[in-house]
Amino acid sequence: MIGIHPVHRKLAEIAYMSTDKHGNLIIGWTELQLIMPLLRRNLELVRRLDELKELAFTVQCAGQDEWVQDICKQIEELVAELAI
Repeated sequence: MIGIHPVHRKLAEIAYMSTDKHGNLIIGWTELQLIMPLLRRNLELVRRLDELKELAFTVQCAGQDEWVQDICKQIEELVAELAI
């Protein structure tokens, strides 16, 4: 099952509510105040996932199998959170 993270769902809701009848996205100060924390959280999620994947690759190249398993577990937990 493919899920949508709550951050992405909220961004979609704001975009939908801010779209005019011609499909133009109208973003005002209020919408920006709602969007900015969501974009920051999205950045944190993407950055953390990328960091873990890079670390897993590096550790795997070093032959540290147990550490790779621990990192992969962290990746799986983060991905599970993303698929809510």
